[in-house]
Amino acid sequence: MNVGFDEWLESAARGEPEGLANLWRRYQPLVLRYFRGRLPDAAEDLASTVWIDVASNLSSFRGDEDGFRGWLFTIAHRRLVDEHRRRERRPEHSVSQPPERSSSSDTHDDATSLDAALALIRRLPADQAEAVLLRVVADLDVGVVAEIMQRREGSVRVLVHRGLEKLSVLCQKPVTDEPRSTMNEVS
Repeated sequence: MNVGFDEWLESAARGEPEGLANLWRRYQPLVLRYFRGRLPDAAEDLASTVWIDVASNLSSFRGDEDGFRGWLFTIAHRRLVDEHRRRERRPEHSVSQPPERSSSSDTHDDATSLDAALALIRRLPADQAEAVLLRVVADLDVGVVAEIMQRREGSVRVLVHRGLEKLSVLCQKPVTDEPRSTMNEVS
């Protein structure tokens, strides 16, 4: 039986683990991709904090599936900003761990392609990377992305356009995983 989003949301809001588990299964991959596009070494930890916030505050959420996605990625964006601020206050030298991989060769190829795409996105300026991840990876509407980033819709469209243009140029160059951005560009 395929239960729909509304039933999952209601179930999760009542505190039923199955409802939250269904929401997690549907959205966790997107949340992880979002974080891997910005801070791959902290993606799992940041995603965990997002789901803790979701579980803690789900009873107060009102809206449909699109609204939930916007709410979820607003929380994710805030956790990302918090993590950047924490790193600025307490710089540390961390070793990036590669994401876990499945043994299937098809899954490995997909994961390698995804890792390469996210490495390219990390080479964008922070605001462009953020806009591309929210608009393309999270599949959020421009208005929702603008609200999350606290920018005008036109600004988001320009950031996404420039980011995608730059990615097209970067696809022609060898991939290195050197982020070019700082947190100051995000806010």
